[in-house]
Amino acid sequence: MKVLTALTAGLLTALTVQDASAAPAETPQQGAEEVRLAPAAKNVRLRTTLPGTERAISIAFAQYGRQDVAFVSSESGLQTFDVTDVDHPKLLDHLTKQEMALPGDDPTQRFWENEDINVDPKRKLAFLAREVNSFGRTLPGDRPTGNYIVSAVNPADLKILAFHRQNTGHTSTCINDCQYLWTAGRDRSTENTGRIYVTDIRDPRNPKELPVSVDVRGAGKITHDVQVDAMGIAWVAGDDGTRGYWTDGWHRDPLTGKFRKATAADPVPYAGGNVPQIDMPTRFTHNSFRPVGRTLFDGPRPTRENPAGSLLLHTEEAFGSSTCKDQGRFVISSLKGTENGEGWGSTPKEMKTVGVWSPDDKEGTLPGDVTCSAHYFDVQNRVVAYSWYEQGTRFIDVSNPAKPIQIGYWRPDAATSWAPYWHKGNVFVADIVRGVEIVSLTKGAYDAQESGTNVQLVTGGPVKVKVGPGDKKRLPLVPHPDYGYACPMIASRGGSCDPSSCC
Repeated sequence: MKVLTALTAGLLTALTVQDASAAPAETPQQGAEEVRLAPAAKNVRLRTTLPGTERAISIAFAQYGRQDVAFVSSESGLQTFDVTDVDHPKLLDHLTKQEMALPGDDPTQRFWENEDINVDPKRKLAFLAREVNSFGRTLPGDRPTGNYIVSAVNPADLKILAFHRQNTGHTSTCINDCQYLWTAGRDRSTENTGRIYVTDIRDPRNPKELPVSVDVRGAGKITHDVQVDAMGIAWVAGDDGTRGYWTDGWHRDPLTGKFRKATAADPVPYAGGNVPQIDMPTRFTHNSFRPVGRTLFDGPRPTRENPAGSLLLHTEEAFGSSTCKDQGRFVISSLKGTENGEGWGSTPKEMKTVGVWSPDDKEGTLPGDVTCSAHYFDVQNRVVAYSWYEQGTRFIDVSNPAKPIQIGYWRPDAATSWAPYWHKGNVFVADIVRGVEIVSLTKGAYDAQESGTNVQLVTGGPVKVKVGPGDKKRLPLVPHPDYGYACPMIASRGGSCDPSSCC
C-alpha cells in the first residue's frame, strides 16, 4: 500500500468537529458478572465472521474474475477480503488510518465515518467520505472533510490516488457509471443549506468539484445519502423527505414543463416528497430504495393499487424511543401524485404511506436503556434485512407492503447493528461493536414468508452473564457533540460523549 505524496498540507484549509478521543473500553475481569441485553435469534444462522473488523461501518463488493471481494470500511480504515469461499474469508489488504492521515491529523485517533461506501465495479475504485470528527481534530483548528479516492485495481494492494476536499463528507455515491460523485452530509459552507456536492471523477487522480449544487434544501437542513435505482434515478434522502432525479437522458422537467437533457450536474426532477408527520415525526429520511426494473422482484408485489415502480422504501433515523414506538421507523410510501414536481419547493407534498414497521410492540423487543432506530437496510427476494442498532438485525417480508411481517432476527450479545448487505444469498452485517458477521436465513424464515407468519422475538430481557477478557462489551450510542443523533457515536465509559469517553 502506498499513499501518494499528493496528500499535502495544500489540501487543508478549513472546517472540523470536536472529536471524541479514543479511550480504551474497560476490559471485564474473567468470570465477573455483568448485566447484558439478552441475546436472541430466530430463523438465522451465523456462517462466519470477518476477523479484525471491529468498528465496521459499511461494506461493498466487487468481482475480480472468479474472485469475490468484500470492502469493509471502519474506524481503522479500509480492508479488503476474499470471500469467494464465504465460509473461509481471507484478508487481502488493510489501508490503515495511519496511511489516510492528512497533515495535522493524529493518526492514533479514529477515521470517521464513510457511512455508505461505494466501489466502482469497472475501474475498481473505492470512495471514502471523511467527516469532520476524524483523526482527533478539534476547534478552533482546521477540520477537513471530503473524499479519498482509492485504487483497488489489485485488491491486495490498495493505493490512495487523491483526497478531494469539499464542504461535506458524510456519504458519497457513484453517479452515471461512476463518472461523478454525489456527496451528501451537513453543508459546512457559510450558506449552511442542505445540498449535494457534485465531483467529476473521470480522472480519479484529479477530481474536480463542479460549481453547482443539487437538491438544495433549506437553511440548517441536511442531505444524508443517495441511492441509485435500477432505472438510473438517484434518490436523495435527508430533511423534508426523499426526492428522485434523472441524471442522464432526455426527460420532461416537471418544474418547467420542458424536455431537456439530464446530467449529473443538472439533473431532471422525477418524483418524491415528504412523509406524513404521524408516520415520520422528524421528517428526516436516512436512506431509501425504489424497487424497479431488475430489482422489482426484490420489493413488494406490484398490484393495481401499487403498480411496478410506484413504491419507495425508506428509513427515519431518530432516537425518540427505545422501542421505536414514536419515531425511528421503516416506512413504505407511494410515489403516485408526486411526478409533477409536487415534492419540490419550500413545502414538499406528502406521499401516501402504504406501510410502516418497527420493533415496537413485538414480543421480546427490549425497552429501557436501548438504542433503537431504523438505520441502513438492503432488500432481496421481498425480504428486507434491516439494522435497528441494539435491537439487532431484523428480516422483514414486504410481499404485502401494507402489512410487513418479521420472518427472522439476529441480535447476538452486545450487538449494535449498523448496516446489513445481501450478497449471493447471505447477509453481511456491519456491527460497530462485533465487527462483520456473515449470516444466512434458515428454512424457517422462508416458511414464515410463505405462510405469512409474523415471527416474534422471545426473550426474558436483560440477564446477568459471566464475561471474560475476550468477550464483546456493550457500548451504547450517544449523540455527537456537533451533529447530535444525526451522527451517533459509540460511548466507551460512563455512557457519555466527551473527549475522554468516546471512541
